[in-house]
Amino acid sequence: MLTVYGGVPIDEQTHQLRRGVDIFVGTTGRVKDHIERKNFDFSNLKFACLDEADQMLTLGFKEDVEMIMGTIRQHGPRDMQCLMFSATVPHWVRNIATIILKPGHSMIDLVRDLKNKTARNVSHLAINCPYHNRVTALADILVCYGQGQTILFTSTKNEANQLLLSEKIKKQIEVMHGDIPQNQREVTLKRFKEKKFSVLVATDVASRGLDIPSVDLVIQVEPPKDAETYIHRSGRTARAGRSGTCITFYTHKQAMNIT
Repeated sequence: MLTVYGGVPIDEQTHQLRRGVDIFVGTTGRVKDHIERKNFDFSNLKFACLDEADQMLTLGFKEDVEMIMGTIRQHGPRDMQCLMFSATVPHWVRNIATIILKPGHSMIDLVRDLKNKTARNVSHLAINCPYHNRVTALADILVCYGQGQTILFTSTKNEANQLLLSEKIKKQIEVMHGDIPQNQREVTLKRFKEKKFSVLVATDVASRGLDIPSVDLVIQVEPPKDAETYIHRSGRTARAGRSGTCITFYTHKQAMNIT
């Protein structure tokens, strides 16, 4: 398997691709780079998958996705199977699916019977806490609930950095956000998976794609702006059949975002 993304040298990826790989995983930008360099041979491709489709389209990668899928359809075999995965599928994603996927495609909804679409094994708690008391309350929550691995979500990179430097939080913590170089993010995630520290403070760069079964607590320092973000953040716990807890802090003015 070969995994590719931006921010790292492309030459070694090119070498491995031209030698041949069984499974290829990549971000849209780096996949486009390899297509433009003619490093792909799609003639024997069996499956093409889009993961976190709603997020890619929300962030403005629609044209990139259409270019990649169009190239794959043009050069791949006719019996190739196309799949699109997402934990949330708004109506506009369904519309895009009619363009990206083959005619007559099927929709499989694994959370149809869940009223709130969140994982069944997550306990959801909310704490009304004034902003000036939040760090102290966070420190107490980590002592009471954070016996295992915890992901602490903030809305901004600055908030994440401030919590990292807080003297009130006694747990071993590290931070991950968009200003952290890719290679350092990988080191941080590896250390977190190996339980070298117990609290990962992160922005939404950690809200998707992380499968760390040992995470038993997710904390949000304030309610997210939309339900989809809440679903993805809370879904970082209760993995692989385990149970977990998601705690959201809110102020009196944010109470309407909790219901």
